[in-house]
Amino acid sequence: MAIVVSHIASDFGALARQALRQVALADVIELRLARIGDPGEAKLAALVRELRKPVIVAAHGADAHGEFRGDVDERIDLLRCASRAGAMFVDVDWRIALELGMLANPKCHRIVSRHESVGTPADINAMDEDVRAVMGEGDLIKLVAHAHTTEDGLRMLRHLRSARGGLIAFSSGEAGSFTRVLCRIFGSAFTYAAAAAIPGHAVPEATAPGQLRVNDLRSLFPPGGVTQETAVFGVVGDSVRHSLSPRVHDMALKAARLDAVYLAFETRDFERFLALADDACFRGFSITAPHKPAAFRAAHTRDAESHAVRAANTLVRDPKGWRAYNSDVEGVRETLERAWRFHKDSTGSATVSAGGGALAGVHALVLGAGGAARAVVRAVRAGGGRVTVAARDLARAQRVADELGCAALAWDEIAVTAHDILVNTTPVGSPTDPERSPIPDAWLRRGTLVLDAVYKPIKTPLLAAAVKQGCTAVPGAEWFVRQAAAQFRWFTGQEADDAILRAAFEAALR
Repeated sequence: MAIVVSHIASDFGALARQALRQVALADVIELRLARIGDPGEAKLAALVRELRKPVIVAAHGADAHGEFRGDVDERIDLLRCASRAGAMFVDVDWRIALELGMLANPKCHRIVSRHESVGTPADINAMDEDVRAVMGEGDLIKLVAHAHTTEDGLRMLRHLRSARGGLIAFSSGEAGSFTRVLCRIFGSAFTYAAAAAIPGHAVPEATAPGQLRVNDLRSLFPPGGVTQETAVFGVVGDSVRHSLSPRVHDMALKAARLDAVYLAFETRDFERFLALADDACFRGFSITAPHKPAAFRAAHTRDAESHAVRAANTLVRDPKGWRAYNSDVEGVRETLERAWRFHKDSTGSATVSAGGGALAGVHALVLGAGGAARAVVRAVRAGGGRVTVAARDLARAQRVADELGCAALAWDEIAVTAHDILVNTTPVGSPTDPERSPIPDAWLRRGTLVLDAVYKPIKTPLLAAAVKQGCTAVPGAEWFVRQAAAQFRWFTGQEADDAILRAAFEAALR
């Protein structure tokens, strides 16, 4: 797949300097002349020769994320000038393709494009056919529709997979950015990127919403670049923009030199997402709130841990569909066992632990009643401890208690309930709610072990308060890295390098 780096500026000199600075980053260079108009054939020809890379010239109007203000005749004249000046491609809006006609320069090809800036049509195939009706021999077709949701982007990729050849297609908008990474896998000849930010120079303007900078785009690719055989993994949740999973898993995949990418997919409708992510390239997903119960239900086979907690945080494709796993249980079990040994050694805790597992005799109080809370209940009870679940909605806490064999507690009783371990599984303290702790500081009990499932920031308000109250504070990073290692093993069949995972996590936090 060729990466097209798209450049725009208000005067031709600035456009030329920017494009020349970034020649090495591009396979193909797009010069957007909408603001400038026709610079003259001689000036344009000189720049095309100096760039020494294939050049696309475009002059889009507002309906295609452009700013060309001239009439149709002026736009056609500009594109014909670009053809004579040596451009390898001119991008012509499908509505004026017939008026442009065939180009006098046989070495210059037309990209007949259609941009839908309002949204993604229900019938993308009809959108495609409208453009093909005005195409000539040797033309490429380019379809770009604005994605309001991840599902819009998946529908565009699905069309790309089934369409006839010569198609460039992806989605615009932040929700569709992932299609710019994956479109090659589905058959697109080109993907488009914004110019890179280079120290000492003004940050270049992106030419379309949702465009990734070329250096960021390339960083997402596997060592050999994206191919039609590249495997796709990702984290799926209702709010995953702040997730560190993509950086951590991506680094582990690169270290193992695997032909794979790992991206973030944000969705509110998990069932629809999974139905659209049916292409064989989608090999596995990390599942986060609130979709873990839905992921469990979607699988045809489930491991013991996901079956026990009725929630899955990992899906892996097999010939029959999806297999469900729960690495949260393994991750939190290892985290609590190691932390509890340290806690006992450092505090002289007298909690009984003779017989049973490393957590035998402990009482864990869990805040929250979602999939992560269920994982904690499973891990502690399997280790010989007992658990009480507290949630602001007592009915939800009671439902977890009834299903998993533990106790439930009203939220306002937390302060007066003795416990050895406190685990927060609510999102309070995360980047979407960074200033608050899930409970008042005064409710923390001196001498307890406190684990916060929130891993960004590393020192949450809850953990900061725990240290002040004389508790042993355990960051969510420990849980995150351990469960990620299990996911990597299920995704790839290989053991993850623990040092790589931790280094990637720390780098992502910075």
